[in-house]
Amino acid sequence: MDNMREMRKKRQDGKYELTLEIGDSAYFGTYEDVDLKSGEDLVRNYLRTNSDDASFDDIKIKYNKNRHTVRVTAELDYITGDHKDYTNRSKLM
Repeated sequence: MDNMREMRKKRQDGKYELTLEIGDSAYFGTYEDVDLKSGEDLVRNYLRTNSDDASFDDIKIKYNKNRHTVRVTAELDYITGDHKDYTNRSKLM
């Protein structure tokens, strides 16, 4: 997706906090609503596009109309070592 910024922060427990900020015009060109299902789909597609095998959880999504951005946050886990097959992921782990 165009017009997206990625930020990652490693936590002390070994997990990462992922933040994706997307321009609202790019976001609404793909998704109709700012809801959990769209947030999950965005994170899943982002990870798949970047060949990233992290498990994800705790999705949050917010629309900031003043800044014209949609922000999606998620918790990423690499510690378990379980490499996932994304074609079979239809819901949060």
